[in-house]
Amino acid sequence: MSDITPNRVLVAFGSNLGDRERAINSALLGLERLSTGYFACSSWWRSAPAQMAAGAGQFINGVVALDTLLTPLALLRALQRIERDSGRPQEHGFNESRILDLDIIWYAGLTIELPELVIPHVRALERGFVLVPMWELMPNLMLPGQTRPLAALIADLPADTLSRWSAAEE
Repeated sequence: MSDITPNRVLVAFGSNLGDRERAINSALLGLERLSTGYFACSSWWRSAPAQMAAGAGQFINGVVALDTLLTPLALLRALQRIERDSGRPQEHGFNESRILDLDIIWYAGLTIELPELVIPHVRALERGFVLVPMWELMPNLMLPGQTRPLAALIADLPADTLSRWSAAEE
């Protein structure tokens, strides 16, 4: 019997370029392969691009919860590999349109501050398209450093253009 315990993590996904549905479905398969058993995906959400150039397309976003034996840095590298496999260039600008974006939002309640990785994700609290899907998966989650649950954080967000995504509406 192994004494290694998997860590529950939350990974946000998003796409606003190309065949978004295909890119996300492919990413979900890759994420599922990183899982040691538990794997759940939120609803998919449509959101307007934030702080991006005019004409940037609508995003499809969501969050996956999974258990993994990967360390935070190993998980980051695996997510970057999934992004590259989707066609995302390794070098990309801040807030550029993207075929696929994968971010570690939460890793087993840890706070991590490294040059290449900060957990919880630095902008998660500002983004309804991250908080709402997180709440769907783990409604009682308290992010490290926060004293209020996700529902209270969501209630504080300004009204935005977040809506459930449906392939039928495309």
